[in-house]
Amino acid sequence: MHEGTQFAGVGSVVEIACQCGRSACAEVIALPRCLYELAQGEPPRLLLAPGHELPGIRRALSRFDSFVVVPKQETEGNRDRR
Repeated sequence: MHEGTQFAGVGSVVEIACQCGRSACAEVIALPRCLYELAQGEPPRLLLAPGHELPGIRRALSRFDSFVVVPKQETEGNRDRR
C-alpha cells in the first residue's frame, strides 16, 4: 500500500492492488484511506477495479468511478470461475 495525495476533507489516499484474485490482474486502485479502512472491517469486503466483479457471483455493495466494493464471503470457493 502506498500513501499518495490528499482528497479535500477526506484524508490521505491509499493505492492498493485490485483484490479480484485474477492472476493476470495488475490494476491499482486509489481510494481514500477511510474507505479502505472501512472495507477492512467486519464484515470483510474486497476492493476491485470496475468490471472485475463476476456477474451473478459478486454482488456489488458500492460502486465508485475507480473501484467497486464486494462482500468477501461471496468470493470464497468461486476462484475457479475466473
